[in-house]
Amino acid sequence: MRSVRIDPTISLSGNAMDSSTRSSRFSIGEAAVRMATKEISLDDGLDVCLTSLRGMDCLTSEDWVGEFSRVQEMLSSGKGAQLFSASFGSVPSIERLSDWIATKWAPAVLKTYEIAGIRVGARPVYASVIGEGKVELVWQNIVNFQSVTVGKMIIEITDTGISAVRAPGDSSAGFGSISPSPLQGEDILVRRLSDAATQAIEKGLATKVSYHFLLLQFQTRYFLCF
Repeated sequence: MRSVRIDPTISLSGNAMDSSTRSSRFSIGEAAVRMATKEISLDDGLDVCLTSLRGMDCLTSEDWVGEFSRVQEMLSSGKGAQLFSASFGSVPSIERLSDWIATKWAPAVLKTYEIAGIRVGARPVYASVIGEGKVELVWQNIVNFQSVTVGKMIIEITDTGISAVRAPGDSSAGFGSISPSPLQGEDILVRRLSDAATQAIEKGLATKVSYHFLLLQFQTRYFLCF
């Protein structure tokens, strides 16, 4: 368990790590020393999660710097809250795939028992196309007898893949910041997105990557679906 991975705590992978994985005291100590000696330069208020992974080789100084640089780049580019990504060989029509996600896939998932059974707190209520290659799933809650958008999932379709990030809700209602914890039912939607990527290929809405396997990233694990 000498390998190390750093992720933004705000991301789904960071939250999953925080609740289901371990960080060795050795790795935590080494990170602390490198931060104290300014070997690793960090932005103020950077909130990250360190987890120990299987591996015999210790990280080099360059590896440590690379891990923290990757996290800071993710946060500065708005990808710190990325939930899912999948690669395609090509997407013949971004518009068709976006419409299918918004009008077929999302409504079917929202009607499932796991989502429809949410009775307390915010829940995902609808999906819509908000621009070329962009679909938003909206979480709403009742606040002072008013329906308020508390968060969103933005699904983006490109020529070569699909990705999803957590986004803020209605700023005028006090939900203008990205939730640091997963939204209710978010994990279910992320799992179903992996199925959606496979279905898109089966329906001809996307093609496999040229090297004959689809790379799906879900939390911190990679699945090869041949």
